Amino acid sequence: MNKIYIIGLGRVGSAFAYELADIGYDIKYITDRNEDQLRETEFKNNTISISSNINREFLSGSDLIIISVQDKFIKDVVKRIAEFRIDISNKYFFITSGAVSTEVFYSYEFDKDKLLSLHPIQTFDKISNENSHLLENIYFGIEGGHKASELAIGIIKNLNSNYINIPKDKKYLYHSACVISSNFLITLLNISSEVMGSIGIDKSKTFEIFKPIIDRTLINISEEGLTQALTGPFERNDVETISNHLSSINKELPSLIPFYTLLGMETVKVAFKKESISMKNVISILDLMNEYIINESSISKKTIN
Repeated sequence: MNKIYIIGLGRVGSAFAYELADIGYDIKYITDRNEDQLRETEFKNNTISISSNINREFLSGSDLIIISVQDKFIKDVVKRIAEFRIDISNKYFFITSGAVSTEVFYSYEFDKDKLLSLHPIQTFDKISNENSHLLENIYFGIEGGHKASELAIGIIKNLNSNYINIPKDKKYLYHSACVISSNFLITLLNISSEVMGSIGIDKSKTFEIFKPIIDRTLINISEEGLTQALTGPFERNDVETISNHLSSINKELPSLIPFYTLLGMETVKVAFKKESISMKNVISILDLMNEYIINESSISKKTIN
């Protein structure tokens, strides 16, 4: 693989640009709408050509085109590339989206065997720099053609990372799992901060307070597995404590009842899988949850009416 063209130098695209260049890949061309960002970006390879618009010469001169723009812009980028009507028979096209599949190319004359969705299972909160190593020692979700997969697997191995194959028709399910694991973790801690704030604790200290228990939980999961790492009232069938949780939340923060009951019901499944509670225990806890779910539903209907 010789010359690489990256379209989109945002949080994900910049990671690919810096890290692929760092391990010896030839990042030859970069396009991004943000001209200031392009000018401020510095690479070890000073021969990189840049543009603020998709460039015909860049497309013609590249072997691999990595499209790393927001999902809502991918179709437009693909359409624009197709409109150039250049010879793309020997070119590979990767998109870095977790949700959009390679079907986005199918309306045009692209070689399906050389198309790939290469999604890093990682979080990117800012533009990368030469010291970023966000693509190392992670998993990538890949979906696409056989030849493209072979090329991607080589890149992934050079990044000391691993990969999983995602069925084309399951991309949105796969991406939802990524969102649950990353985005919803932030939401979970934000809810914890709301609860802490309701008892007079400074919300800004939430992460500081809970970081040790989060770190230990992650260590336990790593060492013992998801199921065996579960502790707490659901795992020990402490129905009285769970009931008091529900009663207190219903009184102080009733909007969180759906959240607690839903996660509680899922946690019961984990506890049963761990074999720390019996089916009889499961039923009693679920019955307790249902009392609050039914009550919450009745309140909502009254509010609407």
